[in-house]
Amino acid sequence: MTHAGHAPGTINTNTAGNRAPAIVRAVVLALCLATALSLFMKYVGAVEYKTDAPLAYSGFDMVGRATGGKSDGAVHPMILTLLAAVVGLAASIIYNRSAFLPCLMSGAALSALLLFRFDMYFAEQREFNFVSGMTTFGAGWYAAAACMAAALVSTAALNIYASRRERAASRASVFLSGALPEGYRPPSIGAVIAKDFRKHWPVYLMILPTLVFYIVWCYGPMHGIVIAFNNFSPRKGFWGSEWAGLKWFREYFRSPFAFRTVRNTLMINVLNLLIGFPAPILFALMLNEVRGVLYKRVVQTVTYIPHFISLVVLCGLLIDFVGTEGVVTTVLGWFGMPKTNLLANAKYFRSVYLASDIWQHLGWNSIIYLSALAGISVELYEAAIIDGAGKLRQMWHVTLPGITPTITILLILQIGQMMSVGYEKIILLYNALIYETADVISTYVYRVGIENADFSRSTAVSLFNSLINFSLVVIANRVSGMVSETSLW
Repeated sequence: MTHAGHAPGTINTNTAGNRAPAIVRAVVLALCLATALSLFMKYVGAVEYKTDAPLAYSGFDMVGRATGGKSDGAVHPMILTLLAAVVGLAASIIYNRSAFLPCLMSGAALSALLLFRFDMYFAEQREFNFVSGMTTFGAGWYAAAACMAAALVSTAALNIYASRRERAASRASVFLSGALPEGYRPPSIGAVIAKDFRKHWPVYLMILPTLVFYIVWCYGPMHGIVIAFNNFSPRKGFWGSEWAGLKWFREYFRSPFAFRTVRNTLMINVLNLLIGFPAPILFALMLNEVRGVLYKRVVQTVTYIPHFISLVVLCGLLIDFVGTEGVVTTVLGWFGMPKTNLLANAKYFRSVYLASDIWQHLGWNSIIYLSALAGISVELYEAAIIDGAGKLRQMWHVTLPGITPTITILLILQIGQMMSVGYEKIILLYNALIYETADVISTYVYRVGIENADFSRSTAVSLFNSLINFSLVVIANRVSGMVSETSLW
């Protein structure tokens, strides 16, 4: 039966379809409020190991730094993470169109609560002056955990619902266009994969070695991150070693190395993002304007060569170049700079590192931009010339928009490495005189884990580093998707 205003054979479900996400959002916001209120309730109870006095702490006691023991005067990191995740969940469920970020935030909040319980249980006397085995968890913790578990289920259900609704709308549009016969049922995902495998099995076999490599060497060893939470002993193994809670994370942030390594890592990466990232783009744009084929090939070859030089050899050359009688130091001396070993002065290290990094990777990193430039249609340039655009306007209105998706993807990946600096090059260049500006997180992990065999501490620092990088990738990708049409997923 046909109704006015509706296509034949369809039912108007827009009202009900729009009401369900609104209800879920309201429920999630209520759960966020309930989690915040649960902080006023008892989160943990214990017995003070010196006086046998009963202790009870609410969530806000943990925020207010009233924890006793070595951690007295410090906000518990997991309660702080919980608060940040709840605020992020509330904001994302209101302003975000996708349910991915709310799922991520609710998952982070639930993980923070579980890690809080894990830490309080295994770091009792050492950190909080609690009698071992006497720690209990109050109604506040259970209420918050239940709320965040419900929020995670609700946002996941919302995500699945939105995906199915989008696929249903897509199928409906195909049916309405008459492209498919009546009664057609789309194949399942399994059937699609099986059909594609039968058709393209050689391609799947080509992918198999790479897939096995990543499973064995990248995902397989990931269970080793558990040693970040115990006092790892090679004799006892990953799971047999004594659990330590968040001990190693605390030890790192209490050490004098934490601020220095984080600051140096961020400073080097921010400078590289501001100067090193645009350099190959500008080089590719200039090289794209060169019409002499021979000259262009010579320039490309000369700029590519440093990328293929062994890092040990390259660092040896660099040490000679910036030494007291080196080529770089001599040239700088012509401009009035005192002749001194640049790698013996902490204030020059970042400049030396950044300049050498650009020199090493400028030509190689420009290849992907040159490939993107080659894909821009010549007709666009011809239309711009007809409209009276000069070279600069052609570059601004045709060339740069043509490579913007490539720039965006690489920028997201670059932001995802803001807390990472390759330790090999720095270890080959630095010395005790320049630790103040040269020591970064990766070199600290190398010294602690390899040289001192303190595997648990180095794994904890490396895990912290990876989590920050993962968060930066997700945030950068989400921002890119909001302000442009380009993102990783």
